[in-house]
Amino acid sequence: MRTTYVTHGSFEMRAHPSQFRYDCSHMPSHIGNRLTDNARGADDAQGLIQRAITEVANQTGWIIRDRSVVFTGQYYDRKKVGSFIARVTNDREESAVLKLQLRPLPFDEGFITRHIQPQLKSNRIRLPKLIADEPWNDHRGYGYLLTEDVTHLPKLWAGHSPTDVEMNRHASFLEVFMHDVLPITPFLPTPSHTLQEAYRDAFEHFSEIAQLSVHHHIEPSTVERMRKTYLRILGDLTSGDIHFTHGHLSGMDVIEDRTSDSFILFSNLLWSFRPTYYECIFPLWVDLMGIRDTRVTLQRFQSRITAWATLWQRIQGIDPRKDSFFWFLLLERTMMTVMLDLGAGDWGDTEQDEKEALLRTWVDLFDWLISEQHSTI
Repeated sequence: MRTTYVTHGSFEMRAHPSQFRYDCSHMPSHIGNRLTDNARGADDAQGLIQRAITEVANQTGWIIRDRSVVFTGQYYDRKKVGSFIARVTNDREESAVLKLQLRPLPFDEGFITRHIQPQLKSNRIRLPKLIADEPWNDHRGYGYLLTEDVTHLPKLWAGHSPTDVEMNRHASFLEVFMHDVLPITPFLPTPSHTLQEAYRDAFEHFSEIAQLSVHHHIEPSTVERMRKTYLRILGDLTSGDIHFTHGHLSGMDVIEDRTSDSFILFSNLLWSFRPTYYECIFPLWVDLMGIRDTRVTLQRFQSRITAWATLWQRIQGIDPRKDSFFWFLLLERTMMTVMLDLGAGDWGDTEQDEKEALLRTWVDLFDWLISEQHSTI
């Protein structure tokens, strides 16, 4: 069983920020999916999962295998579950993957897949093939998605931090994505508010989740010091473009089919408007978050920043380190990580020392960005 936390969507541009309502029929159709909108009301969903498995099996004939759980999506806490994925079979002994969406979202994954897949301009990138799906509704209390089973194929990265070989493969994938997938017609209108407004809204949203968490791993005074500095810099933000793109392009969200030299995109709930460099910043963040080393240093973080900036320059012909907006995006991601992902996240019993070292290094990164890059932000 693999358990993964839902990461903060602070880069996501929402067309018009509004209060989330749990009844999907009241959701405005002009916002994207911010999965963490459901964090406050989530529970472990065990009863709902078992009922949904039974109902989907009766409706479709696809039955869950023993010990076949692939993924459990959590909101920073193992007791707050938003999705559940497992392998299933039918009476013809065919395999598929069942995803249960346990919380309401404005746009279900089946709709998004049908919108995106026909627009893909390269046969080297595709989305999982749909078998059947039903969107979330209030009466049922869940939605589901049945797709082809590609769990036998490798992910682009074997672990959360890529090797040099995996970085080269990621560069090949990203080059196809940036040049042959984007631009793509969105299912959302272009946001009308500024980046500054979007980031302020995101900060308030994730700050509230952090404050409500039962997990606290950092001194409030440290977060407050960082908060004041971050909001001051955010207040001066004037630059930055946005575009419609996939929101989770780490190597953990991309399957590689080496027989056809092609890639399959997962986490397709997270297509939305994102800022320039997002396809570089997000996998860099996942890379850094995947480090498990009690001796991790700021210098190691800096070397990974250099590696991803070099990869981006190789693909796009632009060194992002020469753009102040790149450094702001890294600062924003650092602020959110210290405040929430690590500072208020659920740490496993066996990773306490490693997470403590990682959190300390993220604080060091924030201070380095302020002292060394502030003049360019």
